[in-house]
Amino acid sequence: MRTTAQRKAAYEARMLSSLIDPVLSARNASQVASFNAYVDLFVPKQEALRAILNDEGVSVIDVAGYEAFHGELFHASQSFAGPALQAEFCILVAKWAGDAHLGAAAQTILERIGEDIYSLTACGTL
Repeated sequence: MRTTAQRKAAYEARMLSSLIDPVLSARNASQVASFNAYVDLFVPKQEALRAILNDEGVSVIDVAGYEAFHGELFHASQSFAGPALQAEFCILVAKWAGDAHLGAAAQTILERIGEDIYSLTACGTL
């Protein structure tokens, strides 16, 4: 079993710039491309969300909840399509319109977000 000093020395040797930079450089290009693709997809949707929230007169304190709902819906839109996405949308609306989250009064705004930004159909009453 290696001692503490030996383990520290081994870690420091692995972290030398000449050993780690090629790995990080190769990974960096992939990470930048992935982030750029994400931004190209997400930012226009986020701007549309903010326009809806402004139009609906959502209070500042509730914006974080709507942003979280939108983040989950965006993730679902990247994971599902068609009827599966519609079903996931209705599940998310039910979750976020529940008393533990934004409340029943938020359902119409949540459904508008799905309709206007993701072309989904309103789920109806809970």
